[in-house]
Parts: sequence; C-alpha cells; structure tokens
Amino acid sequence: MHICFVNMSIEYYSPVSGGAISTVIMNTARELLARGQKVTVLTVTNGDEVYDVGDVIPIEAKVRDDLHFLQRRISSLRLRLSGFDWPYFEYYLRSVRAALARLSPPPDVVVVCNDLVSPEYIKEALPETKLIVWLHNECWTRHDMAKTARNTDLFVCVSDYIRQWTARQHGIDLSRFAVALNGVDLAVFKPREGYLEVEKDVRVLFIGRIDPNKGPDIAADAVAALRAEGLPVSLTLAGGLWFYGHGNEMSDPFFRLLKTKTDAANGESMGHVPRREVPDLIRRHDVVCVLSRSQDPYPLVTMEAMASGCAVIASRRGGLPEACDGAGVLVEPEDFQEVLSALRSLVTDRNLLRREKRKSIERASRAPWSKCADVVENLVLDGAPVALAR
Repeated sequence: MHICFVNMSIEYYSPVSGGAISTVIMNTARELLARGQKVTVLTVTNGDEVYDVGDVIPIEAKVRDDLHFLQRRISSLRLRLSGFDWPYFEYYLRSVRAALARLSPPPDVVVVCNDLVSPEYIKEALPETKLIVWLHNECWTRHDMAKTARNTDLFVCVSDYIRQWTARQHGIDLSRFAVALNGVDLAVFKPREGYLEVEKDVRVLFIGRIDPNKGPDIAADAVAALRAEGLPVSLTLAGGLWFYGHGNEMSDPFFRLLKTKTDAANGESMGHVPRREVPDLIRRHDVVCVLSRSQDPYPLVTMEAMASGCAVIASRRGGLPEACDGAGVLVEPEDFQEVLSALRSLVTDRNLLRREKRKSIERASRAPWSKCADVVENLVLDGAPVALAR
C-alpha cells in the first residue's frame, strides 16, 4: 500500500523548523513504514534538515518576494475567484499535482493536512485514489465546501472536539469522520531519573508558540504571584513567535509584554528551541502549563509533558480534556485564581505533585503513535471511519 502525505504549504517537514503537523506526519509515517507500507511525503523545504522518514519529495510554494508585480496581481485575482485560503496557492497546488503525477507506483491514498481546497484538484488528477483530509485545527475556508466534501473520501480529526466542530461548522455528516488522537514517542519523551523527587524549587515550564491564545502570560503571572508569597517555584518560557523566522521577537508587543512578566517572575526566556532539544528541556521540569485561551485542538506538548513525568495544568477547553483523559489538572484559563490555586497546590504539596506525575506517566503510556497509525491504516485498508479508543 502506497500512502502519500501532502504537507501544508506553510510548513516544513523538518526537525529544525517544522511544526506540530510535520511531527504528526513523521511519527505516523514511521509506524506505517515499520508495518511494510510505502510512504511518500510531499513538502515545501527551506534548506533546513528534513526528517529522514518516508520518501521525501520537495514541492514548491511561492511567497510575495518570489513574484513580480504582475504575477502578484494575477494571483490575487485567482485567490478571489477560486476561493483559495492562502495567497499564491496556485503555485503550491500546481507543484503538488505535478509531483503526484510522477509518483510510481501511484499512491493508493493521499492524505492532505488542514487543507480544504486541494481535494477537488487532487481527485481530478487521481480519480481512483482515496483522499483523506486530516484536520489538526478548526479549519475555516472560503472554498466551496460542497466540492471539498464530494471529493474527500474521509475526514480524520485529531480530537473529537475537532470532529464535532468541523461537522457542525461545515454541515458534514459525522459518519464521514474518524478520530486519530495525537500520540507521543515514548522512547524519546521519558522522565529523568528520580523524576518524582523535586529539588528546592518546583520548576514550571511553558513551551510553545508565543501567542496570547497559548496563555504563556498566565503562567508567568501565576509564578510571579507565588514567588511573591515566598514559595519555592521557578519559571522557564521556551518558544518563538512561529516555528521559523526567529530573531525579531521584540518587535512584537505581546512578546515584549511577556518578557516583562517573565522578568517579574525571575524566569528564564529561552526563545525558540529546536525540536531535538525539546525532550531534554521538558524532563528537567516538574510542571508544564498548557493554559490555552483558545479551543486548542489537541496540542502535542500535553502528551510530551506527561510522558516526561511532568504534572500538567491545562485549560478545560477544546481537545485538552481528551488529551488529559483523567490526568492533569484542568482549569479555566481566564479564572486566574483557579490557575493560581492549582499551581500553588502542586508547589506546596509534594505528595500531590508526585501523584500527578504518576498519573501523567500512566496516561502517556496509553498514547503511543502506534495507536494513531492503527486508525490511519484501518482507514486505508478498510475505509470505515472508526474512533480511536483511548
């Protein structure tokens, strides 16, 4: 069976500059390859190292500086007329179709990620190929969803929250969906030796995109408040404004505000951390905050933190309750006193902290990437939408 993943036009299949979707593709592809399936990954590249999982084929996407004035004007017109969701999308789409046409043997299934535009164009080129749309977020579109639904064989979602939201938002019957919960690499993300024992300070970590929706400022304010009470707690913030293009963060007002709050908590700001350094960073901490203000679909950091032996404080929003699934401390992120109380309890009650760490390890042990691959493989082979059992 030949499975072809098509990466998003704005994401790189890279351990250096790739994001969550590339991580999901890579881990799922690795599992499928181990089962004897053939896997191809079509992806935009930027000169950074790419994952060595699957047959990686570079494709092209244009940005504004790649085009002269007339090309930009024509592309802007196409954007409006075709209902594309990204500028200059026709260049990416043309490259994807050309790459698919050259594949030998042709793929039995094509999986596109967070892309509600490409299905009709890919299906036109490969009418006998099964097409799966894998949704990692709430995906809005200007495109004609009737065409997307007609040309998509199955929709796969990273959480039941995304499944319900997409069906409701776009008027698609729930029977057209499957859920493949994100997993975690248990060989890479694992606790440090003696992870249940805590040194003087309880070490709190936020890691992720520096964005108000992710709530890093809430974590900084909570640590600052506890330190003002004289409690032994420290803070590390790791992340950039995006997955690439770092170095100009201080031009962003929220980043400057967060720097002030981090300084008030006597915390450390690490900036962007390359993917290969993330496991060691997480396991050096005791508590990871995932205080998303948005309806976060199913952030990878939740499972990675739990597998690393950290207690997790997470928002009671989006797919986070599904990710925690009996572990973690769920809070309302806009209720600062609830967040503060949750963190205070973990800092002052070391027995509670140890219990939460054990619960994290148990939860993560039930979420290897093999379970996610099971769902994808069953869909490819059988075509029946199934929900992934926790």
